[in-house]
Amino acid sequence: MSRWFLIILAFLATVPALLAVSLGAHLDVNNPELGALFFGVAVLGSAFLLSWACEVAQMDIPPALALSVLALVAVLPEYAVDFNLTYQAATKPEYQELAVANMIGANRMIVGLAWPLIIFIFWARFRKRGVTLEKGQRVEIGYLGLAGLYSLIIPIKGHIDMVDVIVLVGLFILYTVRITRQSIEEPHLIGPAEAMGQLHRNLRWSLVGFMLVFAAAVIFVSAHPFSESLIHMGKNLGINEVFMVQWFAPISSEAPEIVVCILFTLRGLASAGLGALVASKVNQWTLLVGTLPLVFSLGSGRLRGLPFSNDPTGLPLNGDQVGAMFVTSGQTLLAVAIMINLTAHVWEAFLLFGLFVAQFFFPEKFLFLPIDAHYIFGAIYIVLALILIFRIPIREHLEIIKTMFDFKKQPDLVAAGDGSLEGEEAAEPISSAARPKSEIHTLK
Repeated sequence: MSRWFLIILAFLATVPALLAVSLGAHLDVNNPELGALFFGVAVLGSAFLLSWACEVAQMDIPPALALSVLALVAVLPEYAVDFNLTYQAATKPEYQELAVANMIGANRMIVGLAWPLIIFIFWARFRKRGVTLEKGQRVEIGYLGLAGLYSLIIPIKGHIDMVDVIVLVGLFILYTVRITRQSIEEPHLIGPAEAMGQLHRNLRWSLVGFMLVFAAAVIFVSAHPFSESLIHMGKNLGINEVFMVQWFAPISSEAPEIVVCILFTLRGLASAGLGALVASKVNQWTLLVGTLPLVFSLGSGRLRGLPFSNDPTGLPLNGDQVGAMFVTSGQTLLAVAIMINLTAHVWEAFLLFGLFVAQFFFPEKFLFLPIDAHYIFGAIYIVLALILIFRIPIREHLEIIKTMFDFKKQPDLVAAGDGSLEGEEAAEPISSAARPKSEIHTLK
C-alpha cells in the first residue's frame, strides 16, 4: 500500500502548479519564491512518474521501440527547462548564459555528486570499496569518451553550432543503435514500479500510458514558469540568477533518477544504479548538448550555426561559459578514465566529489593566480585523466573500441531472480537492468 501511496503523492505534487497555471496566477513574477516551490515540486513529481512508468514499460514494449521512444521520454525533465531557456535565448541575449549554465550544471552534478554518492552508499552499506560495472557497459564508457574528447573543441570555438549537432547527435544515434543489439534481460522492478508491474497487462499499460502523457504535459507547462521563478527569486534574494539556474534547476529533474539508483544500491545492485547514471551522462553529453543549437535556431525562426551560413556562431558562449564548458569536458574525461576498467573505487569517488566541491570555493580566481579558476580545474581534470588512462593496458582500450562498434545482435537473457543482495556478502549483480535513460529492457 505504501508503494501506491508514493504514486498518489507524486500526482498530488503536481496539483499546486496546475492550479496556478489554470488560474493565471503568474507566480513566476508575482511571487517567485512560491512559484519556484510549486513548479519545482511539480517537475519533481512528474519526473518520478516518468521514471516509474518507463521502468514498467520495459515489460511490454519491443526493445527497438523502447530504445527510440522511452529513452527520450525519460530524459524529458532535464531537457524541458534547458530547452525553454535556449528557445528564449534566441531573442533574449541575457538568456544565453542561463541556457548553457543549466546544461553544464546538470552534467557536472551527475559526475561530481551522483556518481560518488552511489559508491559511498555501497561502501557504507556493504563495506565494498568499489563498484564494478558489467563488460557490456564498455559501450557507454567508449561513447562518453568520444563525446568528451570532441567537446574540448567547443570552448576553443566559443559557440555550439550545427557541426556539433551533427557530431554529438550522430554519436547518440550510433550509441542507441549499438545498445539495441545488446541482450534483452528481465527488468528488476522495485518500489512503485514493482507494484505497477503486478497489475494485469491491459490495466498496467493503460496506467503507464496515462502517467507518461500526464507527466509530460505537467513538465511542458511547468518548465517556463519554473525557470522564470528561479531567475526572479535570485534577483529578489540578491543571488546571481546564473547560479540559481545552474545548480538549483537540475535538482528537481535529476533527483528522481538519483533516488531510484540509490534504492538499487541499497539492495546490493550498485552496478545497476551506477550504470544508469553513466548512461544518463552519455545521454546528456551527446543528445542534450547536440540539440541546443537546433532549439536556438527554432527560437530565432531560422537556421543558425550552419558552417557556411551568414551567421555561423550558433549558440554563443561568453568568457565565463567557455571556461565552464572546458572544466565540464575535463570532468567528463576524468570520469571516463576512472570507469575505463569498469571499476570505480572509493578513493576515486572522493576525487570526483572533492574536485566538484572545491570549485565552489574558487568561483573566479584560483588562489593568487591571475587565471580563471575554470581553466585550472579543467587542467587538473585532464592531467588526472591522462594519468589514470595510461595505467590501463592497451588491450583494454582496444576491447572498448571493439565493443563500441560490435553491432551483431546478442542473444536475449532472462534474469534468474530479483538480483537483490544483502549484507557483507553482497556482490555486483550480473544483470545490467535499470538503465532508465538510455537502455530499455523488456521481458523475453
